[in-house]
Amino acid sequence: MVVRPWILLLLSRAVAGLPVPSPAQLRYQSTDFVALIHFNMGTFAHNGDPCCDKTNWNVQAPYAAGKTSDAGTFNPKQLNTTQWMESIAALGANIAVLTAKHGCGFALWPTEATLPDGSPYGYNVGMPGAAIQYDVLQRFVDSAKSAGVGYGFYYSIMKNFYLCHNFSGKNSCMEEVLPRQRNVSEQDYIRIARQQVTELWTKYGNLSRIWVDSGLGGLGSLMDELQPQAAGTPKNPIDWCGTESGHPSRDVGSSDVWSTGHGYFGQADADEWVPKFCDPQLFEEHIWFWEPNLHVRSLSEMIPIYHDIVGRGMVMELAFSIDREGLVQKSHASVYGQLGAWVRNCYGSPLAATSGPGMAFTLTLEAGSQFDRIQLQEDIVLGQRVRNYTLEQSKGSGWHPLVRGSAIGRKRIHLLSATQVSERTQLRLRIENATRLPQIRQFAAFSPCQEVQEASDTGLGTGPPQSPTKRG
Repeated sequence: MVVRPWILLLLSRAVAGLPVPSPAQLRYQSTDFVALIHFNMGTFAHNGDPCCDKTNWNVQAPYAAGKTSDAGTFNPKQLNTTQWMESIAALGANIAVLTAKHGCGFALWPTEATLPDGSPYGYNVGMPGAAIQYDVLQRFVDSAKSAGVGYGFYYSIMKNFYLCHNFSGKNSCMEEVLPRQRNVSEQDYIRIARQQVTELWTKYGNLSRIWVDSGLGGLGSLMDELQPQAAGTPKNPIDWCGTESGHPSRDVGSSDVWSTGHGYFGQADADEWVPKFCDPQLFEEHIWFWEPNLHVRSLSEMIPIYHDIVGRGMVMELAFSIDREGLVQKSHASVYGQLGAWVRNCYGSPLAATSGPGMAFTLTLEAGSQFDRIQLQEDIVLGQRVRNYTLEQSKGSGWHPLVRGSAIGRKRIHLLSATQVSERTQLRLRIENATRLPQIRQFAAFSPCQEVQEASDTGLGTGPPQSPTKRG
């Protein structure tokens, strides 16, 4: 008899009596990284939310490629979404999310939404005067499918400079409506937004991740109806860690992070499964959209960010800032490739590892080995069961405590002082409190990672531009 994964999940939920991840949440938490791709009109102006304003809307600002009100300004002449996937694969991300519409209001697909007078939306690819006459989203989806990467879309519900909507969701053109802006009513804005997200959620197949920024805007039930298998919906919730810096311990707090309950840290005894994520940028300047002359974080800067996010059980939604040619720049590709390779090399081959059900687990390290980190993982298919634990090292006839902790969940990495093992020794994971019998996916010790080797690029090429997509 073939037992389907969803049946196992239902059984585990019923037997354990604990919150467990849905298939959508389980896929979301199955790897360390999600690629959060920022590429829209802001790429051709400057970073911001919205990136469009009165200094660049109807005039070409010194920093911009053209007027942001002009669909022809969005003109990536070498756009190659397959090249994006090279860096996404090198990083090890299994989902990629693209900004289908950001705060300017520009749409990366030929939307069929209409203005109140029945005329076309008029600020998107594929429209008369646009430099790009093909569906950028379809090209992205096709490349993701070919690469075996899940895909999804970001849509800003509360900001649309083109339609005079600001962060509060209120009209932002009460004092001045600039030429080429459309001062629509709240009712019409909601109608247009609903039409656009309906297109996003029906035209491109099953999405792995949905991000409606600034709240759901009353779209939750539609999201659940049209994309029930996607993470980021009311039925498959995920929560933000509270900071975009990459340093949640510093900016939010160093508390244990639970995959149950809402909020930055979750709650141990909550009755809903809610994975947590952090979304750092690759730029040191806290910039999302590509700008020239910014400082790209090095591998040595990304490693502490990895440990503060992934090492505490969260998923890292790492920014990808596509440049004005429509490519991942080589300096960016280098860091994505280095970070992915570092994770695989550092945590791919433990000195010793074990797994299984139980309250105590022991590792044996041979004389001459050296360890400086321990990685713990629960089998989260069955929920997050551990509540308190101690890591110990044998010393003489007893045990010396190394670390005490509470949450394990998806992943917990403990960094220790490097210890040279002069004689055969043991490490022990002793679980002191659990809601059910713990199911440990990995208890592993690792040697110090190889010294960081910075490099100028990974050999990932820019690649030729893709041929235009014919629209039938």
